[in-house]
Amino acid sequence: MQISARILGRSYGLTAEEMNRVLVKLGFLEGIPGDYSPTEKALPYVVEKDFHMGTGGYDHYNRYWTTKTFDDSIKEVLDVPKELISEVRDELTAIRAARAAERAIAREIADAQFLAKQEAEREAIEAAEQAAKEKKALLAMWKKIGIISIVVGGTLVITYGVYKATPKVKAWWEERNQKRNVEEVENNNSQS
Repeated sequence: MQISARILGRSYGLTAEEMNRVLVKLGFLEGIPGDYSPTEKALPYVVEKDFHMGTGGYDHYNRYWTTKTFDDSIKEVLDVPKELISEVRDELTAIRAARAAERAIAREIADAQFLAKQEAEREAIEAAEQAAKEKKALLAMWKKIGIISIVVGGTLVITYGVYKATPKVKAWWEERNQKRNVEEVENNNSQS
């Protein structure tokens, strides 16, 4: 009967990952996790099957993988001492710790980059708000200057108009007063 590394590992109290690592140490498999291949020593005990699942189109829709199953008789030639199990577990623990440390460092870097980006965006928003306030203040100042210019200009125009009109009004007033005086004198003379 053919069994997987997971089922084979149960006989020794191991997970599939640990069992594959033991098989590498014993010379039955070679390669890296996720890409093991059987050695010459394992060929009498291993059956490989290729699988494909997908409908076409994108690569992630077309999955290919190979499974390895072992004949039960491999148990007769396997010698899995407790020291080897401890060694494999220690190695895997170290690998997991290294991966966790890498992820933690990557997370810290990503967090720092995210916070830096957020800070830059916040500063850009504040700069835009400050520029808008300055623009508004500048427009208000120019509006005040415009109003003051209109008032001063109007005052100057009125003053200039009064300056030019005063002699004419004064001459007209005096002429009018003279006519009145002449009329009064004539009226007084005609009454007397």
